Order: sequence, then C-alpha cells, then structure tokens
Amino acid sequence: MKLKAIYTILGCMAMGMTLSAAAQVNIGVWSGGARQGTVNMIAQPGGKFHTASVEIPANGSFTLHGADEEQIIAPLGNKEFVMPFNESYTAPVQVGSIAGAVQRPVASTWSGSIDALDLWTDKARYNPGDGVVITVDKYQDFPGAVVRYRQGIRVLSEHPLGEKSWTWQPPATDFTGYLVEVYRPGDAGDEILASIAVDVSSDWKRFARYGYTAWYEPGKEQWIPGDVAFLNRRHINAVQFQDWHWRHHRPYNPADEYTDIANRPISASVIREFIKHQHYYNMKSIFYNLGFGALPGDGAAEDGVDDCWYYYRDRNHSQKDLHELAHMGWKSDIAFVNPANTGWQNYLNDRNQEVYDHFDFDGFQVDQVGFRSNDLYDWDGNRMSLCAGYTSLLQAFKKRHPGKTLIMNSVSKYGAEEIVKSGVVDVCYNEMWASEPSFMDLYWVIFDNNNYAKAAGYDSGKIHTVFAAYMNYDYGRNNAGKKFNTPGVLLTDACIFALGGSHLELGTGQNMLCNEYFPNTNLGYDSALMEGITRYYDFATAYENFLYDTKRELTPTVSCSSGQQLSVWNYQLGPQPRRIVVHGKETDRGQMVYHLLNFTGTNSLSWRDVNGDMPEPTEQKEITITIDMDRPVSKAWIATPDSHACAPREVAYTQHGRNVTLTIPSLKYWTMLVLE
Repeated sequence: MKLKAIYTILGCMAMGMTLSAAAQVNIGVWSGGARQGTVNMIAQPGGKFHTASVEIPANGSFTLHGADEEQIIAPLGNKEFVMPFNESYTAPVQVGSIAGAVQRPVASTWSGSIDALDLWTDKARYNPGDGVVITVDKYQDFPGAVVRYRQGIRVLSEHPLGEKSWTWQPPATDFTGYLVEVYRPGDAGDEILASIAVDVSSDWKRFARYGYTAWYEPGKEQWIPGDVAFLNRRHINAVQFQDWHWRHHRPYNPADEYTDIANRPISASVIREFIKHQHYYNMKSIFYNLGFGALPGDGAAEDGVDDCWYYYRDRNHSQKDLHELAHMGWKSDIAFVNPANTGWQNYLNDRNQEVYDHFDFDGFQVDQVGFRSNDLYDWDGNRMSLCAGYTSLLQAFKKRHPGKTLIMNSVSKYGAEEIVKSGVVDVCYNEMWASEPSFMDLYWVIFDNNNYAKAAGYDSGKIHTVFAAYMNYDYGRNNAGKKFNTPGVLLTDACIFALGGSHLELGTGQNMLCNEYFPNTNLGYDSALMEGITRYYDFATAYENFLYDTKRELTPTVSCSSGQQLSVWNYQLGPQPRRIVVHGKETDRGQMVYHLLNFTGTNSLSWRDVNGDMPEPTEQKEITITIDMDRPVSKAWIATPDSHACAPREVAYTQHGRNVTLTIPSLKYWTMLVLE
C-alpha cells in the first residue's frame, strides 16, 4: 500500500523572513533505510512556502534537503507513516538552511572552565542596535579557535578568534538572548572552549536579573569597579541598594558621611560611585527602604512624623507596633506607620524626592514586614488590615514619580495580590520563608503572581517574579566563615529558572545571600559554586526566550525506556524524589520546552537546604525518553548549564505517529530539551 502526502515548508515568518523563490528544496523518499527517489518542491508565489505531492511507501519516511542531497534541512528525525490514509506535514526551515549552513556536532566530552579564556562583555544588558564589545584575555592560548553566535540552536554567524577585543553587532530584535561560543573544530566534533551570554532588551524587567549591594564605607571607591564588574559578568541588570539610608523615615542625609540604623558608616560618595559604575554597565540602581517605617528613637517626631500616622495595637493608640532593635545597640526600634494614611504617603514621597534630587537612582524597592496581627488599629480606633493599604501606597508612589521603577516585597506571600493588582509594580518580589519551604511553593508563587497580573491588565498578562530566597539559612547562622552547599544552591536555581522566575542572591564584592540582613557575609563559596553560578546566569540569559516567553504549561505523557524513573511537574503534581522531574512549557513561538531536573538523590523537597546537606546528584546518562506529541517535529536539541559551557547540541530522534523518542546524553542538575 502506498500513501500520498502533501508537505509544506514554511519560511521563518515569525522573524519577518521568507524563503527565496529560487531556492531549491527537495524531498527525499526513503524505505528500508535506502533512498527511493527525490521529488522537487515548487516555490509558491511570494516565496513564503514550497509544496510537493509525494508517494511514500507504507512504513517509509522522508527527508527535506537543498541542492546537495546530503545536506538535510528538516526534519532531522525519521518520519514514519503507518496509517493507511493521507498525511500532511509542515516543516519550518531556519533562515540560512537553504544557503548551506550546517550544524556541526559537539564533542561528547568537555572539561572547560570559565577561566579558560576569561570571556567578558561590556554591558549586562544591551539596547536594540547597540554593539557588543567582547573581550577574551587569553585568546592567544587557543590557536585555531572560532567564535560562533547563536540564538537558541540557530547559528547567526562565526569568525576566527584573532584578537583580544572586538565588537559584535547582534540583530536589533528586542528582548532576545544570545550565546557567544568559542570553539575549536575537531574530528570528534567541536570542542567547546568557553561561552558568554548577551541580552538585547530595551527594558530590564522583561528578563529581570536582580542583584544587591550593602557596603558603602568611606574609602571603598577603589574597590567599586571590580565589585560591579563581578555582577556584570553574571548579567545582573538591576541592583538593590540595601541599608544605604540614614533614617527609615528620612533616608537622605545632606552630609557626605553618616551612619545607618546599625550604626555602620556610610559614604554618599561611595553610593554615587556605585550608581555611576552600574549605569555604565546598563544596570538599574534601585534604593531600598521600608514603605511604612519610622524611627521614634532617632528623630521621627522632630522630623515631622505625626503620631496619628502610625498604626497601633490597641484602640486607644497607646501602643505602637514595633520591630525591636535598640536592645542590640542599633539606633532605634522601628515603629510602623499605617500605609494607607495619606499624610504619611505625602510625607514619604517628599523624602523620596530628596533622594532622587541628590542620587541618580532609577527606582524604589519598597519593603514590608509580613503579617503582624489581626488586632491592628488606626489612630481613630478602627480595626485595619495592613496589606489593604498597600495598593494606595504604591499608587501614591507611582503617581509622584511615574518614570521610576517600583517594586514591593511580599513577605511569605503577604499582600501579594494587593501589590500586583495595584497595577504599578514592575516585577514581583517574593521573600520566601519557612512557611513556604517546598519547591512546589516556588511554583505556586509564580502561578499566583501571573494570575494577579492578568487580572490587573498587565500588557503581557504575566509578570516576572524575583525570589528573595535565602539558601542554607540555619547552616549560615551557625557556621560563619564556611561555604554554601553547592548542590543545594544549584538545584534551587535550576528549579527557579525552569519555572520562569529569578533569584536575588548575588551581591557586589562576590557576596551571596544567606540571610535577610544583606550585609551578612557568613557564607562564601568555593570555585565549583562560582563556576556553576556563572554558568547558570549565562544559561538563563542566553535562553531567556525559552524560559520566560512561554504561553502555556505542558502536561506531557512521557516515558523512559533506559531505567530511570520520571515524574511530571505541573499544576497537579510537584517534583517527586528519586526521579527525573520533567516540567514542560510551550514558547510564544511554538517550541516545546522540557526541563529535566535531577531529583534522583535529593534528601528533601525543600528549596531552602537549611542545613547545607543536600547531596550532590548522581549524573544520569543516556536517558531514553518517549514524549507524546500532537504535531510533527523538525528539530530536537538540548542545552544545559552543567556542561559544554551551555552550548546547544542537536539530538537524533524518531517520530512514529504521535511518539517522539530520543536519548538525552546526560543530566547533572538541569538539562533543557527543545522540540521545534
């Protein structure tokens, strides 16, 4: 029996491109592993697609190729037809495929390091049209090396590595991530030497990568260039200035030197120098402060904070709600103000204007204190809900300074709905605690934030979520001077990025958060974590369109024939221990993305790794999976931050009816599979 099928090859219409009408595109018909014939395809008017009718033997297959029959265009997998009726297939072709661009294999072994070539770019984020200055300090150590530029698996261009520094002009397409690879061609495949990511985005909040700084002592100016360069190498595009201010109710001090609430010395010149260097790298500088806090022991009344603005723990306004700090030798306890009080809102807006008048900050990171009590009262004795005032507080801030970034913390999810539905915050910022310890809690925060954003009418129907999630918390408090536990940090970061969020964790001076008090530096990290965390931020930046530009969650039917156990992470079920966890999404461009996360050796389903004892996972190899697909596949590829410097690698596959079968070479913490 023979089957008749019509196949249509589409140009890359999503990129505004079409195939040349003169391009030669052919169909190769196969049966029993041998080519049975070739059929020329006919270009249709406008060059938007080619068509041909072909007869394919039962259980036969086909390939698409250019003038050279050995140059396969698509599909790279084997398409088998076993049903006795007509079939139709649409195969997208990448720009350049017809012209002869060939994907070379990548060598199966890799032992590279970020220090091998010491790659750097001159910005954390590039505006469309900007040139990218790339520096390779050790380029002379690698003769014959080649530089290659990719967007996903697609190769844009390449050239020999012949100088220390040069400028690359990426496409002007907004909100796009790229990977710059340095490799050496070899008989066994390309040897990946190094890579670095590039983000072309006109607005940082689309792909937020938030870092922090918390040290402003006089005389620090000489260290600032290196401190900020550390963040730039990890593509941090916005920096939170923690504990920089003089008084919570009066953050700006006209003196050049003053002290913060903990009596640490602060230099205004250092703050300005930090901002200057961050702006050089195209980072946003955002100042931190409580949204409704005053220091009664440090001049609040004298500075004009009215007693009727506070909230109280009794109807007779005799007991302010306090965060007690004075007993620790700090300047004052913090007393909390009613965030809905318009007198306070106007007062703090005036104080913020002083900040903007004297520092070139780009926005305000508003803090809160989480749930306090059900027994809170305003000055007039009315029972009040603290979070009910967040919406009007934020809207007052935005109205006064409409051109400034605005972010507000949600502590343990408290007030998250009111914050997002204010309609004026740029990203969601969620500080996670012991009440939200599980990996599934991370999922629900992103899920809820996106639903709030949709209800509030945000343009994209979703909002980027940043987690303030403090790793190894108990271990860090009790083991000053020791190191973070690398497996715990990398698994949590893998899950946060795969779910579509980001993690506030990296600070200036090569610091990393283990505590809610940002100046705390109890834990450091070793070279393995430094290497790993750099790769993870390269990966999240280079593949930002596959992580964040998604339109729906997938609920795949997936099985494994190589012995490993799988579980699907979706709306219904969180990650399971002793399994490879699969989380899938469809991108806005129609690619199917499957994140494989290694939970085979976890000792907990908590992201916190509070005791720093999450074990290093056993690397899983040669994982053969079958995925039920409702559409034909033209290309399969993988990428991982755990090896090959994040470089993508094509994967052979077969598609038999609805089943796509392929083998993932390895999985350490996180491997991303993309089906196009």
